[in-house]
Amino acid sequence: MPKLTKEELKEIEEYIKSFPEEEREEKLKEITSKLSQESQCPFCLMSEGKINTTKIYEDENFLAVLEINPANTGHTLLFPKRHIKYLSELTEQETVALIKIIKKLNYSLSKLSNGVSTIINEGEYPGQKFYHLTLNLIPRSKKDDVIISWKGKEVKDLEKTKEKIIENFPEERPRIEEQPVDEERIRRELKKFKKRLP
Repeated sequence: MPKLTKEELKEIEEYIKSFPEEEREEKLKEITSKLSQESQCPFCLMSEGKINTTKIYEDENFLAVLEINPANTGHTLLFPKRHIKYLSELTEQETVALIKIIKKLNYSLSKLSNGVSTIINEGEYPGQKFYHLTLNLIPRSKKDDVIISWKGKEVKDLEKTKEKIIENFPEERPRIEEQPVDEERIRRELKKFKKRLP
């Protein structure tokens, strides 16, 4: 995301506050999505054809390319063309389409290997390098150099953990299809707020 001045951040904050509370989160996502797209995300650039890739799958919503620094031969990156950070930001329709693509790619890659690891890293600590949802599909062989492991920990209360996870399930509600960001309207609204400030 491009660096914003304190004044620009204040303007955006005031603009968001102008909406009813239940609409604020959606407006913030709209603005941050637009700002993120302006930051020259490499996956957005690949989607736009501005970075050369070796495409192995493409449709109107998704692109799959060969990783240029692969864990193993055939290592594939699959990602949505629109700039989103998390799997949870996909629409229901996109989620269904994504699973079908994963199924197709995993089938093909498994014919070239002894199995496939499909990995999604979300957030800094799991290893997400760019804030664009990306799936790594890695063909595996018996003695490859790919290590995916962890040291198991003893858990005292699985029921308590289960309850915490379930209580954080997102609310099931119909998703509103994304509308294009009206940049001119945002600029006008920001100017109005500037005039109101002391």
